[in-house]
Amino acid sequence: MSIKRVSIESDHTLEGVLRPGSRGAGVVICHPHPLYGGDMNNNVVRAMEEGFSRQGYTTLIFNFRGVGGSGGEYDEGEGEVRDAIAASEHLRQHLDPDNRIMCAGYSFGAWVVSRAALQVQGLEGLFLVSYPFLIYKGDHLKTFDKKIYFIGGTYDDIAPLDDLLAFYKHLEITEKYLKVIPTTHFYGGKEEEIADFIKESVEPAPGNNPP
Repeated sequence: MSIKRVSIESDHTLEGVLRPGSRGAGVVICHPHPLYGGDMNNNVVRAMEEGFSRQGYTTLIFNFRGVGGSGGEYDEGEGEVRDAIAASEHLRQHLDPDNRIMCAGYSFGAWVVSRAALQVQGLEGLFLVSYPFLIYKGDHLKTFDKKIYFIGGTYDDIAPLDDLLAFYKHLEITEKYLKVIPTTHFYGGKEEEIADFIKESVEPAPGNNPP
C-alpha cells in the first residue's frame, strides 16, 4: 500500500506520513532535535521506517511542533512528549484493536519517545538510536519493563557509547538488545545496518514473513 500524508492532533496540528503495513503491529518514530535541523526526513528516521516496514509494521513518522508543516513552536521536550503520545494514539486508529505497538526515536527523539512511552497503553517496546545520556538522564527507563532496543555509534561524541554501555550493563530487564555500529552520531552510510538490526531483533508483524 502507498504512503499517506496524515494530520495528527496534538496541542497543534502536526504533519506526518503513514506507511500502511500489518494492522496487527505499528511503530511511531521520532526525529532528532528541531533546533539542529532534525525532522522526519532524517536519514536515521528513514532507516528505522524502512526496517520496521520490512518487518511488516505500519509505520508513522511525523514532525514535532514547529518543524516543517507542523504548527506551534519548540517546547524544550515537554510539548514534544505530548506530540509523541498524540502520534501513538493516531497510529492506533489504523491498527486492529488487539495490536502491538512500539515507539522509536533517534537522539533527542529517543529521549522524547522514551518519556512518552510511560503514558502509552499496551506498548510492546522501545527502539532507541543514540539516546543522549550525556545530556538527558535515563533514570525513567529503569521503570520501563518492556523490551528495549539500543543502537550506539563508536565515534558518537554527542551520545557517547561509554554512557550507553554503562547504562545498558545495569539495566535490569529481561529483554534488552544492543547494536554497536562503527560510526559517528549521524550514521552516514550506516542506514542499512540500522534496518538490518531491526530485521534481526524485532519480531515480525502478525502475518508478515520477511525473506
